[in-house]
Parts: sequence; structure tokens; C-alpha cells
Amino acid sequence: MRIGFAATEYVTEKYFSGGLANYLHRVAKALLSLGHEVHIVVLSEIDRSEFEYEGLQIHRLTLGKIQQILDKISRYSICQTSQCLDFSFQVYRKLLELHKKQSFDIVQFPDWNACGVVSSLLLPIPQVTRISAYRPVWMKMCECSRDRDEQIIEWLEWLQMRLIKHIYAPSYTLKRLLAEEAKITHVQVIRTPFYLETSDWDSSVFNEYLQDKKYLLFFGRFQLHKGFHILAQALPQVFKKHPDCHAVFVGLDVPSSLATSMKEYALSLCSHYTHHLIFIDQIPHTQLYPIIAGAKLVVLPSLIDNLPNACLEAMALGKPIIGTIGASFEELLTEGETGFLVPVDEVNALATKINEVWMHPSLNEIGQAAKKKVQEFGIENTVKELLIYYDRIIRDREVS
Repeated sequence: MRIGFAATEYVTEKYFSGGLANYLHRVAKALLSLGHEVHIVVLSEIDRSEFEYEGLQIHRLTLGKIQQILDKISRYSICQTSQCLDFSFQVYRKLLELHKKQSFDIVQFPDWNACGVVSSLLLPIPQVTRISAYRPVWMKMCECSRDRDEQIIEWLEWLQMRLIKHIYAPSYTLKRLLAEEAKITHVQVIRTPFYLETSDWDSSVFNEYLQDKKYLLFFGRFQLHKGFHILAQALPQVFKKHPDCHAVFVGLDVPSSLATSMKEYALSLCSHYTHHLIFIDQIPHTQLYPIIAGAKLVVLPSLIDNLPNACLEAMALGKPIIGTIGASFEELLTEGETGFLVPVDEVNALATKINEVWMHPSLNEIGQAAKKKVQEFGIENTVKELLIYYDRIIRDREVS
């Protein structure tokens, strides 16, 4: 197949830090390994260029006149909307240009930022949308404001989901959420292809900060919907009971409704235990994997999530994980067998669970069971299912 993807972020761009880029790279590389031709159209802050990256064809686009016109008309009151519409139109033009040179079999869009909404109206190619999150609920969990600009984006994402009738999501949790909140019921569940990004490890960061330390680990953005604040609030109870425990946080510090810096928020809550906290900026997988592998326990207390990469990576490295009920972790973790589960948004429950698990006699066995479980997400299973889905969409279009 000749397959096109469009996205507002990808691993070739310096600004990316989210799961969308990592997901897209994994699935694109998996498809490439099976002999398919993959093109990725991505928003760039650098230039409009085309190049090959690890065998994938990358097409960079920068924002242009549509954004400028809409910003001027709206007096810069809907800047996010103007960017989305500009990029969505340029994605349509680029995919159409590439399609005329050599036909695509299918193109895939994310729901996030509605970069497929123009193509859903005009592009004569079979299309599919992969849902990574339902924005209104995600914004609520992040305690972000929903001004007019944000509400328009939410509507554009909803419109794309209505116009592109072929939709899939990685988890049953998200499928249920879409049915309940957005009244969108035609959602297929297809698991995300997963494999460890690299076997070339760089232990320099681990050796500098974590050598000979016993620690629990949180990695990802320091955001409210990831439950960073819940873990920060629980830690004093943990440190009091287990003075040998350290908490390591790896990721991007961001402002929230609670504090301008979530790192400083955690430090203030653990003022008597600051020497137990270790913060490490966002780092590449080559340096992250040794830190995951060295952890005694990984804690991911998300308020909302969608089979997060952090959980899959920790499982693949044989680590026991504490996740939250209702945030998709129960689709991966079975209590006491492949991991541990706690109620969402409950500080005391999380602290109690960490204290119990820290002394659990079978942590290594549970970590190995998690490692075996994540093998279900190997490309031989998940990509096969995705290709069957693509093939059905293409055949249905040919018949109609």
C-alpha cells in the first residue's frame, strides 16, 4: 500500500514532546518494515521541505496566508483556530498533489487539531481518523479554560469525526467515552503497535543521578491530567514510611492552574523531603530506558489516558506499574498479576498502594508478567489488524 499520514507533530521536528509523534513514528516504521510506502505530512517551524527519514518520506509544511487573514479578521481572538484551518487546508493541497503523482491507497489523520477536516470534504482518497483523546474531557481534566477559540477547535474535531466515517481508537476506554460524551458510536478498537525504540542505551544520566538509589519513577509531561499533582500530594506519606525511597520525575515541566511550575509545586509539598526528589528534563529514549529499567516501581496516576506509551514502555522493560482505574490502565494491568490499580484522583489511596507495593515480595515476577503481557502489542498482531481495517475501507469505497 501507499499510505499517507498527516499530523501537527512528528519526531523530525524539534518542538515535539507528545505521544502523537511517538505513536506515528512507531506505526509508520512498522508499516515500512512490512513493505508499505509511507508518507508523513507534518507541521514544521523550520521550512517547507521534503526528505527521507529512516526510510519514510517526510513533507514539511509551514503556516501561510490563511492564518494571517483569519487572525486579521478576528483581531487575533481565534489564533489556534486560524492555525488549524491553515494547516488543514495545506495538508489537503499537499496530499492531493502527491496523490496526482502517484495514487495513495489510504490516508490517516489524527483527531487532534482537526488537520483532516478540509480533506474530509474535498480529498478523493479513502480516509480514516485515529482518535487519541476526546478534547472536551481532556481539557476538563487539565483544568484548562475553554474560550471561544478552544470551543471552535473542539467543534472542528467533532466535525472531522462526523465527516470521516472510518474511526478507530486504541482503547475500549476511549471508545466508551466517545459514545457517552460525543455520541459517536462507529469506533473500531485497534491496539497501538509497540516496540522499544532502541537497544542502544546511554546510561550517563542514570549513572550521574540515580546510581545505587531505590526509586519510584514518573515520566511524561508534568500535567494535571497525568496525575502529577496526585503523586506529589501522596509522596510525603511514602517518604515518612520508607526513608530509603526516592521519587524520580523525568519530563517537561509545565504550568497549570495549581502552579506556574509543577516541579516547584512538588517541592513545596515535600518541603521536608526535598532530598528525596530528583527531577530530570525531557531526554531521548537512549537515556530514558536505563532510568526506567533501574526503577523499583513506576507510578502513572493519570486522571484520563489512552493506553499511554509510558505504561507500555515500562511494561516492556519489566517494571511493575501502579495505574489508575477508569483511565485505560485496567486494559493492560491486572491487580497483583501484571501491575497494580488505584482509584483515580485519590491521594490517600495512591499513597497506601505505593507503601504496600514498595515492600511487595513479588515485584520482579509481576514486572516479568507485565513484560509478557505487552508482547500482545507487537507489530505482528497490531499492524496486521490495522492493515485488515485499511483493506476493508478501501474495498468498501471501491464497491460504492
